[in-house]
This record gives sequence, C-alpha cells and structure tokens, in this order.
Amino acid sequence: IRQEARTAGAEASDKVADAAITASVNADLAKDNDLSALRIDVDTSNGHVTLKGTAPSDAARERAGRMAGSVKGVTSVDNQLTVQP
Repeated sequence: IRQEARTAGAEASDKVADAAITASVNADLAKDNDLSALRIDVDTSNGHVTLKGTAPSDAARERAGRMAGSVKGVTSVDNQLTVQP
C-alpha cells in the first residue's frame, strides 16, 4: 500500500509540474506581440510540450518553439504550429 501511495503521489506531482509548465509557456507566448496564446494550444505531458495552432511566420513559429524549450522542466518540444500569415 505504501508503494501505491508513493506512485500516486509522484503521478500527482508530475501533473502539477506539467500544469505549471503549460502555464509558463502560455504566459511567455502572451508576452510576444507576434504570437497569440489564444491561437496556440499548449499541452504538456511528463515535461514534453506540444504546440498546436498557427503562427504568422516561420520566424514566429521557431521563436515559439524556442520559448517553450526555455521553460524550466521542459524535456522536449514538439512544434506542430503551422504558418498562416
């Protein structure tokens, strides 16, 4: 039973960490005039961030990926943003 409790605690901790990463990435995106946090969906699972949505240019798309990757706790970024000027 103790092991199950530890496992459940670790899983809850991971979800909290993922939620914090998602919030940080969204906050960073919102600060960028070219990137709209409303047009970009950020999902985080075990430190792996997936970006979906649109960016106005290739440069903005790449910048969003770099911004996500710079957030503490991020282990990888899957940048699936499409460019729509």
